[in-house]
Amino acid sequence: MTHSFSIDQLDPYLVPPKDHRHRLFHGRGKTLPGWEGLTLDRFPPVLMATLFDDYDAATLEALEQRLRAALPELDCDTLVFQHRHRRPALTRVITGAVPEPHWAHEAGLRYRLDFERGQNLGFFADMAPGRSWLRERAADKKVLNLFSFTCAFSLAALAGGAESVVNIDLSAPALALGRENQVANGFADARVHYLPHNIFRSWKKLHSLGRYDLIVVDPPSAQRGSFMVEKDYPKVLERLSKLLAPEAELLVCLNAPWLGRDWIEAQVEERLPGAVLEAVLPGAPGFDEAAEPALKALHYRYRRPAVE
Repeated sequence: MTHSFSIDQLDPYLVPPKDHRHRLFHGRGKTLPGWEGLTLDRFPPVLMATLFDDYDAATLEALEQRLRAALPELDCDTLVFQHRHRRPALTRVITGAVPEPHWAHEAGLRYRLDFERGQNLGFFADMAPGRSWLRERAADKKVLNLFSFTCAFSLAALAGGAESVVNIDLSAPALALGRENQVANGFADARVHYLPHNIFRSWKKLHSLGRYDLIVVDPPSAQRGSFMVEKDYPKVLERLSKLLAPEAELLVCLNAPWLGRDWIEAQVEERLPGAVLEAVLPGAPGFDEAAEPALKALHYRYRRPAVE
């Protein structure tokens, strides 16, 4: 793919952030024409460039040189390129060395990063507002974390004083990373369940662990063989009433660029009577978007409908 834009366009983003953001540049938000296939994330001492387009050799060389030059000012000494346009994704250390173990730090917590796991590091910086939302509400609550992956929401809930947390995800290795995060942050004795199960075959097990005061629903948009958003999200919503306490709250998330917020709002309205939209969470710092963001996170308040 041939590009005619300038590397210099990235200069405003290659400066130390004044806040605690991890995302320095979010090309996926389509705010800078030509660079839609690039994101830049900073996890000191690592700067990570993720490439979603097959940039030509000259562009890659110029980008590598510019990012190498930016490392000292960004308090980094390691540059990693991940080529997400390839199947499977290819991760390359350009210069330096990734510390082992290495952590992302957010709001006093640390989350283990795994640069060997494939296209995901095990931590999603764009969900920072969701973790903050949960932490603020978790005190003395029973929390259910559906599609938990590496259990970042679980950690936020524990930091907020949750009574108990149930994590469920198909990936046992992802849950193992979540357990490692729990211990590393001083919550080894907390009441946490890790269920490496298919959600659609585990409703009875989830129900046996209690009614939940807070539920987070953050599924993948398309995971062949286990979850396809248009077909399966409605099925999840229909089941939630049997898991929720009479009065509860939910964080309903959708990360599917081809589906708007109106789609998920319509699904909740139809499939979960008693749920009322309270707020739409803002995007995380650094994730600027030219249009409606791919990631939607909606706060719902639930009250069980009276039986007629």
